[in-house]
Amino acid sequence: MMKRRKTACSGLAIVRKQTDRSVFAITQKQTNRLAFAVTWMRAGYPGQKESGRMISSAERSKRMEQRWRLPLLLAVLWLLLLWARPVTAVAATAKNARITDCRLLTSSTLQVTATCDPAAVAGQKCYLFALPFDGEKISSGMKPLCSVAKAQTMTFTAKIRKAERQSSLYCRYVIAERSGGRYRSISPYRYLSNPNAAAKQSYAFPTTASKKGLQVCDTMMEDAVELNVQHAVLNINLAELLATGSMRNKAQAIPYSYEGKTFWFRRGVIGSYDSQLKTLKLSNTVVSAVLLLGYREGLTGLIHPKANRRGYAYYAWNMKDEDALLTFRAMLSFLAKRYCSKKAKYGRIANWIVGNEVDNPADWNYSGNMALTPYIDNYAKEFRLVYSAVSSVWANARVYISLSHLWNTRVSGSFTGRETLQAFASAISARGYIPWNLAYHPYSSPLTEPKFWENKNKQLTAALTSPIINMGNLSVLTDYIRTTYGRSTRIILSEQGFTSVQSGKDVQKEQSAAIAYSYLITEADDMVDAFIMNRHVDHTVEVAQGLNLGLWTTSGTEWADRKKDSWNVFKYMDTSLSEKFTNAALPVIRVKRWEDAVKNYSPELAKKVDLTEGSAQIVPRYKKKAKVAAKWKCYGAGKRVIKKKGVFTVTHAPERNPNSHWGFIQSFGKPLNMNAHSCFYTKLSLSGSQAGKARVKLRFYSGQNIFECAQVIPRGKRVCLKADLSGWAFRGAITRIILAVEPVKGGWKQSAQLSMVRPVLGD
Repeated sequence: MMKRRKTACSGLAIVRKQTDRSVFAITQKQTNRLAFAVTWMRAGYPGQKESGRMISSAERSKRMEQRWRLPLLLAVLWLLLLWARPVTAVAATAKNARITDCRLLTSSTLQVTATCDPAAVAGQKCYLFALPFDGEKISSGMKPLCSVAKAQTMTFTAKIRKAERQSSLYCRYVIAERSGGRYRSISPYRYLSNPNAAAKQSYAFPTTASKKGLQVCDTMMEDAVELNVQHAVLNINLAELLATGSMRNKAQAIPYSYEGKTFWFRRGVIGSYDSQLKTLKLSNTVVSAVLLLGYREGLTGLIHPKANRRGYAYYAWNMKDEDALLTFRAMLSFLAKRYCSKKAKYGRIANWIVGNEVDNPADWNYSGNMALTPYIDNYAKEFRLVYSAVSSVWANARVYISLSHLWNTRVSGSFTGRETLQAFASAISARGYIPWNLAYHPYSSPLTEPKFWENKNKQLTAALTSPIINMGNLSVLTDYIRTTYGRSTRIILSEQGFTSVQSGKDVQKEQSAAIAYSYLITEADDMVDAFIMNRHVDHTVEVAQGLNLGLWTTSGTEWADRKKDSWNVFKYMDTSLSEKFTNAALPVIRVKRWEDAVKNYSPELAKKVDLTEGSAQIVPRYKKKAKVAAKWKCYGAGKRVIKKKGVFTVTHAPERNPNSHWGFIQSFGKPLNMNAHSCFYTKLSLSGSQAGKARVKLRFYSGQNIFECAQVIPRGKRVCLKADLSGWAFRGAITRIILAVEPVKGGWKQSAQLSMVRPVLGD
C-alpha cells in the first residue's frame, strides 16, 4: 500500500470532523446515569431531623457515618459528570447548518452560501473550512478560510492563494462553530459545483456531421479515416501510464510536475495515444476516453483496499489513500492538459467515461463485493475527481457514467443499471451537483442475436420496468433521462455490436441490417449524441464466444483480414449515398420503408455527409496549368517521406497491418481552389506489392464534404494518374488531400515503396 501523506489540500485550512464533545450536551444515557446517582444518595442519606426524640449513642454514631456519606456521594456525582462528558455534541449530530451552494466566482474567489439555526449554534459567528477530498476532522491549530456572523442565511467569500488554487478544486467544504476554543463541524460537507470556472480553455464543445462512431482498432487507424468515423472510443488504462523504478528518465518517460512532486509518464504509452488521436483528428472525430484501472505490480495502492487482489479485468479506485488520490489527480491533470487543448497538438479527448459498465463490478469494476451504497459512494468520488480534473482545464469537457444493457436485471456480482444510475445521481446531488452524462451499452439480448427487433427472449418491454433496454426499446431509456434528469444530461451509445456469424451460420446480412437500423434509430433520437460500434475488427476471444462483431474478419487476435458486407454499410450509412446501402436492410427487418421502423424518420436523417464518388484514370500524359503546394507528408502506415528533385517517396512500415493505407497527405491552411482547373494530375510508381498491383485511393476534402476516387496501378511501372473533379460542387475550397495505396490482395514486401511526382492541376 502507498504511504499515507500527512497533509492535504496543500496549505488550505483543512477541517476535520470533531470528536471532541460538549459538557453541556447531555444525552439520554447521561441523564439515566445522573438519575441513578441521585436516587442512590437519597436512599442512603435521609437527611431528616427527628425533634423531640432522644437519639441513642449507637444511632448517633450511625448518623455521623451517614453525614460523611454526603461528601463521598458528591464526589461520585462529580466523577459521573466527568465520565459523561466525552459524548457526541448536539451541534455535531444535529447538523445545525447546511451548505446550499458552493462555487467559484473566479479561479481565485470561493463563495459558499449556507443556512443555520442560530439558537443551536455556539458563539456569534460561523466559520468556513476546507477538508481534504476524503477528510473528516478539523486539524489541530488550523484556521478557517473566513467567518461571518451567524444567521439563518449566510454567505462566505474567501480568497484562494495562487499556490492553492489547484488543490482547492478537490476539497470538501464545511461550516463550523467555535466553542471552548475549539472548532466543531456543524454542516454536512459539500464539494465545488463548478470547478470548470477555473479553466483557461473554454472553447465550444465540438460538433460532428453525424452520430456514426466506432471503437477503432489501433492497427487500422487509416481505415477509420476512410470510413469517416465521427465518434471513437479510446481505452486508457491508468495503471499503464506511470513509469516506475528505472524507467523514470527522460529517454523513457515524460516528467510532469504536480503539486510539488514529479510524476513520470511512459513515452511509449503516451506516444500510442498521441498517434491514434492525431489520426482521428483528420476526420474531426469526437473521441471518448474510457478511464480504466488495471492490476500492475508496484501500483496496487491505486486499487481500492477491499479489491486489491489479482484476477480481475479492472478495479474500483482507492479514494481513501492520500497518495493514491494525489497520483490520480496528477494523471488526470496530465491527460487533460495534453488532450483538451484548443489547438489539439496531440489530438483531443472530448468525452471522459469513468470506468466500464460500473453496474457490473464483478466483471468490470471490481470492488471487493461491496454493497450498493458504499460502492456508489466510492464511484461517485471517482467521477467527481475526474470531472474536477478535466473541467478545470477545459470548461466544456463532458464526463460520463458507463452502464450495461441490464436495466432491471441482475447477474452474479452485479447491480441493475437502473438502481446504479439512481443511486449515483442521488450521491452526486447530495454533495454538490455537477453535470453528468450517460455512456450506455445497448447490446442485443441474447448477445449472439443480431436481430434485436425480434425480441426473441421477451426481455424488452415499453415500460421502465423492462428487464433489458437495447436498440429495440431505446426510447424507454431516453424518455426516462429526459423527464427525470433533463435534456442537458446527454447520452452516448458508447459500445454495442452485432455478430456476423450465428451458430456457425453466416449472418452478414443480419449484421448489416442491425447496424443500419440502429444508426437510424440513434439519428432520430435527440437525446443521443453518438452511436459507437464495437468492434472494428473481430477479436479471437469474442469469436470463440460466438461474437463476430467486427467490420473486418481477423487472422490473429485482432488483425484485420477481410472486409465484411457491413463495412460498406457502415461507411455510407450517414452519407448522400446512404439509401443505396441501407435499403437492403428493409426486407431483413421485414418492413417496406424506414418510416415504418424508425420513429421520427426522415430521409435527411441519414444524409449527413456529402460524399461524391468519381473516377481516377490512367492517362498517357498531362499538361500542367497550375501547381499544388509541395508540402506532402507521410500518411498512415508509411514509414518516412524522402523528397528528391520534385519526387516524393514513401516506404511502407512492415510491422503495420497490410490492409492499412499508406501514402501522402497534405492539409491546406488556405484552401486550394480547383474551379479554374478541375483535374488533379501526378505520376506514380509502386514497388513491393505481393500481387503485382495495388489500388490507389484519392480523397479530397472540403470541410466535411468528400470527393473520392480509386484506380488500380501495376507494380514496377510509372503511370500518369488523373482525377477529374469537374462535377464536384466543393472543388473551390479543398482543405485536405490524401493519396494512399492498399493491396488488391496479398500484402507488401519488406521494401515496398510508393513514389509520387509533385502533383499539378490541369484541364
